Amino acid sequence: MTAPRPIDGGTCHVFHAFEAARQVDLDVAAHRIRGSGRTGLAAGDRNTGGADFEPKPLRVTVAAAPVRCGGAETLPTAHVTVFDFGAISVRLDLPLSGSVDCLVALSRTLVGHAELRSSAERIAREVLSAVGDAALRPEIGGRSEDYSVFSLPPHADDPRAGLPDALLAKILRADEAELSPEEVRDAVAASISYATADLAVVDWNCAVVVDRRPEDALAVLEFANVELIEMRWLDDRLDRALDEAYRTAGESLRGPRILAVQTIRHSRRIAELQLDAAALYEGVNNALKLFGDQWLARLHGAATRRMHIEDYERSVLRKIEALDSVYAKLRDRQVQVRAEILEWIIIALIAVEILLFLK
Repeated sequence: MTAPRPIDGGTCHVFHAFEAARQVDLDVAAHRIRGSGRTGLAAGDRNTGGADFEPKPLRVTVAAAPVRCGGAETLPTAHVTVFDFGAISVRLDLPLSGSVDCLVALSRTLVGHAELRSSAERIAREVLSAVGDAALRPEIGGRSEDYSVFSLPPHADDPRAGLPDALLAKILRADEAELSPEEVRDAVAASISYATADLAVVDWNCAVVVDRRPEDALAVLEFANVELIEMRWLDDRLDRALDEAYRTAGESLRGPRILAVQTIRHSRRIAELQLDAAALYEGVNNALKLFGDQWLARLHGAATRRMHIEDYERSVLRKIEALDSVYAKLRDRQVQVRAEILEWIIIALIAVEILLFLK
């Protein structure tokens, strides 16, 4: 019987992403937070195409109270990343020991871990407070997204040694039950390798990365988690904006209320929401440039598919278009009513002029 694979030297990285502001001036924020710096992806043997963030996010390491998670405990430091489009990601690390068999129970423990989430939110609020007025409309939203990455050192030059698909599937799905062959195949379907000694298996809730230098993979997976919170937040905001737009249109399109001050104010608000949503969507989607690096592009593509980010993006685009359509109809109706009123004013003036002439 093969001995379980040891994981001494491995780390579980737990990311929590928060929508924190509409925009952050990273240059100003870097001066406000001591020890922070603007860093992106590392250029090296893999990243020969120069893939990187644009602009580079702000990164800082801060003190954090250790949190107990099953048989592991987080380190007394947290790694915080601030993005210019207003998101904050907090990474808490749990050193791993023992064998890979224990990762299934740890993965199960991390699902919805309230204390970890509270610790990450507290850290995010402290960093946002330190940023000060470099953040536009700062506010930590009530929703967050968590994502766990089990980073393991290579073993015997075979990244899958001691990691059969059945075990990987249990870790990724955070389920200690015996999974069906179909479920196992689906769980490990998004497997990415660059060389024969490394491996990244990505699922919607967590990932397993076997690599000597996992930093770039961690950065890409962290960003995918940030994309998810931004798209979910934007999707919810557009839902509310559409409700407001439909209500305004329903109340105003059939009559003179289309020119009421309140209706005009609502129309401007709809236009502002549309512009804000479009700007945030473009900001998130253009933040990571992966042209020229096929491995990182494949990893990011796998993460976006497994997290269903593409589905949220399609939903967001449809709602932006719907908002644009409602706003256009309101504006067209306002222009039409104004033109009709102007015509009646002209007719009335002509009638008055005729009456005065006849007198």
